[in-house]
Amino acid sequence: MSLRYRTAIVGWFALAGLFSLALDMGSAFAADLPLIPRHSRTQHPATSKPDTGRLEDFAKGSNAGCTAWTDGCRSCGKGPEGVFCSNVGIACLPSQPHCSRP
Repeated sequence: MSLRYRTAIVGWFALAGLFSLALDMGSAFAADLPLIPRHSRTQHPATSKPDTGRLEDFAKGSNAGCTAWTDGCRSCGKGPEGVFCSNVGIACLPSQPHCSRP
């Protein structure tokens, strides 16, 4: 039997032993973990989103002179083609819209 073959066999046995040891340790630790219920019965207050209407409609009426506006998540502006707005960012909470450029 060659040295390379014997080294490979010893390596496989060592790897199998480590894998077995890892499985045994994982099951011992998992048994010690406390049980946590899946769903809590407590009701959390709903977060209310500000009632701002459509952001695209902000620059109508009293805000007609505004050429760019934002709600902290999206930005809108007036151009030759009409009103254009950006996309909303991930996990953004909008605030009240305000004019950013008169």
